[in-house]
Amino acid sequence: MKLNFQQDVLVLPEDVLSHCAEADGKRLRVLLWLSSDLSLAQKPRQLCRLAGCSEKDAKDALGFWQEKGILISAASKAVSAMATVTAEKTDVTQTSEAKKAAEAPLLRRADELPNYTSVELAALMEKRHEMRVLVDEAQRILGKMFNPSEVNILVGMVDYLGMSEDCILLLLAHCQKIEKKSMRAIEKYALHLADKGVVSFEAMEEEIRTVEAMYTFEGQIRSLFGLGKRALTTKEKKMLGAWVSFGYDIDIVRIAYEVTANATGEASLPYANSILERWNAEGLREIKEIESYNEQARAKKEAKKGAKTGLGSSFETDDFFEAALRRSFSDTKES
Repeated sequence: MKLNFQQDVLVLPEDVLSHCAEADGKRLRVLLWLSSDLSLAQKPRQLCRLAGCSEKDAKDALGFWQEKGILISAASKAVSAMATVTAEKTDVTQTSEAKKAAEAPLLRRADELPNYTSVELAALMEKRHEMRVLVDEAQRILGKMFNPSEVNILVGMVDYLGMSEDCILLLLAHCQKIEKKSMRAIEKYALHLADKGVVSFEAMEEEIRTVEAMYTFEGQIRSLFGLGKRALTTKEKKMLGAWVSFGYDIDIVRIAYEVTANATGEASLPYANSILERWNAEGLREIKEIESYNEQARAKKEAKKGAKTGLGSSFETDDFFEAALRRSFSDTKES
């Protein structure tokens, strides 16, 4: 019997054999994958995915093999640095990559996905049918042919961020819908979502449902308040987010808009916000509750004015309008 090496050979230090009895499957898989591709030191998420382990397991494996002297620790100033396997490589490029990998911190956060060479991409596409299917479907969704850089981003989303193929396709369809069609923009978005732990289809579905609801709501608010296409300010975005958190839909906001327009003669978001905040503080959730609350407020106001003047005043106002009048009067005096 003999080993079938084919074209690729995996080299490990002989001392590994003396520690196999103490090493569990996860520790062995991490070591094997590192010895097969030292660049995985710069792709921690991919390493965990390939080895079938968690980040905690990867750190444990590295600590174990460093303790046994199989892995050589990186510089002391980077305690969590990824070590390089002590296997001699004759290829100069691989030696350079090993040195670079030894200096990379374990499971570090990157601002960009890792870069793959054209040769690596070609080999990967040849070996992985599911990746070819993903690229084809992604091109169909975004309506364009990808260049190597864009394919690189897709591969990184799978291998580095750990996103499933169906999760990525759902994200691309969402980005197409909100007109975020640049793969660079999608890359930044994907990194942001991965940081939030959104890497599964179910988590992505929930995230998109929330985001798209906000986009729809924002469009309705823009139309109602005549905001046009200008970018919302940070303060305005917080207001809209608060209204959504209150559980208020566009029909309730429309009532606040009408109160605002009647009181100020303007479509003021801050004024409408003060109304909605008050309704929320009062625990009002349904349109009928709000209408009843407003009717009672008007009745109390009229009764109060009638008691002061001895007349049954028909002048309909409310606390918000009165506050606006006071502010207007104050501003007039100061000018």
